[in-house]
Amino acid sequence: MRVVLVVLVVGISSLAIARPAGSLAAADPNGRVLIPAGPFTRGSTRGADDERPVKVIRLAAFHIDRTEVTRAMYARCVAARRCKSLAVDLTAEPSLPVTHLNWNEARTFCAFAGGRLPTEDEWEKAARGGDGREFPWGTELDCTRANWGNFENEGPCARKNPGKPVDVGSYPQGASPFGVLDMAGNVWEWVADTYDRDPSRRVVRGGSCCSYFVEPRAANRNAWDPSHHDGDLGFRCVSK
Repeated sequence: MRVVLVVLVVGISSLAIARPAGSLAAADPNGRVLIPAGPFTRGSTRGADDERPVKVIRLAAFHIDRTEVTRAMYARCVAARRCKSLAVDLTAEPSLPVTHLNWNEARTFCAFAGGRLPTEDEWEKAARGGDGREFPWGTELDCTRANWGNFENEGPCARKNPGKPVDVGSYPQGASPFGVLDMAGNVWEWVADTYDRDPSRRVVRGGSCCSYFVEPRAANRNAWDPSHHDGDLGFRCVSK
């Protein structure tokens, strides 16, 4: 049965999916996507000063969650008594990205799932590929390729996007060159790094549904206190 599942997923995508035995990823139909070893361009001249200088970085191969971690996935960690309960009903709309959790709670889940939070470099490479594109899908903004740009019916994607998180994978046309989904918009994502070596601030990436003053560019950086949690803040995990 497990072999049949893998064949079906590969039939949908030619990208490799990691399913380590005994890990949560093995039970997750979205799986993890292989990001091959090699260089990528980090940073941009289109954004803030903290995205500069633009430089080429070489990374070892790794695997990253195809989508943001969902409520259903997080609920399994709570049921196993490895993760804390959250101020959100995990049984309602189980395919929504899990939110309202802080940096340490995200990190705890990733350990349960056989992984860890991605570094900034890993996250950005998975989002933009190796050709330095500004967005996972290319060079230009597009309301149809990501859930972003609507806050209380204001913003460039008002009346086009819902202004709240939606089920993971709802914008397949916005996939990154590696086939990773929701790297722009839907929810901000915690990553492992401190912001400019300040332990009181942890980096988040990707923008969210309700970000209309911040373009969901792959190089964009933001940061919050690691105790922060919000309705448009989630995460995904990586493993080797």
